[in-house]
Amino acid sequence: MSYTSSAVKNRYNKKTYTNFQAALRKEDFALIEEIRKQIGLSRSEFLKMLISEKYGIDFDNK
Repeated sequence: MSYTSSAVKNRYNKKTYTNFQAALRKEDFALIEEIRKQIGLSRSEFLKMLISEKYGIDFDNK
């Protein structure tokens, strides 16, 4: 079995992904997290779902 080094994974992630950050009030964050966990989505999936519903963007068929 071969192993991929952390350095390789970090380079790939840096090349492929961009971080998105938002500052929320603690009570707003708690409410959003509660809803997200009930639905069973990751934070990125939850954000994409909201954008898709609001703006009709289909992330699966770009």
